[in-house]
Amino acid sequence: MRKKKYLKSLGETESRLLSILSSQDKTIFTVGDARKVLGSSIVAVRSLINYLVAKKWLIRLTPGKYLIVPLSAGEKAEHSENWYVIAKNLIEPLPYYVSHYSALEIHDMTIQPIYTVYVSTPNRKRPKEILGATYQFVYVPPKDMNWGIEDAWVTPSRKVRVSDLERTIIDCLDRPDLCGGISEIAKGIWAKRNNIDYQKLAQYAKQLNRKSVAKRLGFLLETYGLGKDVLSDLKDMVSPSYALLDPTLAETGRYVSSWKLRINLGPEELIEITRT
Repeated sequence: MRKKKYLKSLGETESRLLSILSSQDKTIFTVGDARKVLGSSIVAVRSLINYLVAKKWLIRLTPGKYLIVPLSAGEKAEHSENWYVIAKNLIEPLPYYVSHYSALEIHDMTIQPIYTVYVSTPNRKRPKEILGATYQFVYVPPKDMNWGIEDAWVTPSRKVRVSDLERTIIDCLDRPDLCGGISEIAKGIWAKRNNIDYQKLAQYAKQLNRKSVAKRLGFLLETYGLGKDVLSDLKDMVSPSYALLDPTLAETGRYVSSWKLRINLGPEELIEITRT
């Protein structure tokens, strides 16, 4: 009933456009999609779309691409479209992959509520806020866009590009500030310990070529008794200078010479994480 009520507040043409697109599962659509429904000139279609944007029935994602605000929600609408599908439509046709905290969620490595969608791309792009979510674009050099990425289903009918399990771990160890800190990625590693390809994990650490990542990864695996076959490979990547285990925390704690880390999050805390 509410849907019909709100549809009545629109003109016949506007109502038909939104109803048909929604029924076709095109809650994100292009000007071309709208023209197919209405059979009108591009000038008329653009004028109608601009009117719907002004009335907050639509949100402009990119030039020529729009998100339908749920018809049943009225003025206080929050989008029902999957956030990762929106992210895909915000960035394509540019190369991208969903990453960091968002990838942890897709891989079921965290249960924390997340209101920022992280998207890695070799293109500089400003953050964008859309109905309750912030879309944060993380710069990645082009050379690091051709490994550790896969397609993942995020709805029954739609896929997005996302870092695979091992690349997600590596990215989070490189940027703990984008995944809730070392404790959060540590919980994810423990949760997925039986699914991780440890040889691939070490290979990715070498490919990214961040000494701090190899140090953090080696220390966590050693603490949890995981990936014993790759620990020597990771130690070969360790540089003489010390790094913080968790750069999001204060510079405190003891030094561990074997991994050249300052441990500002103690092993006992990391072990406790596995029991919660």
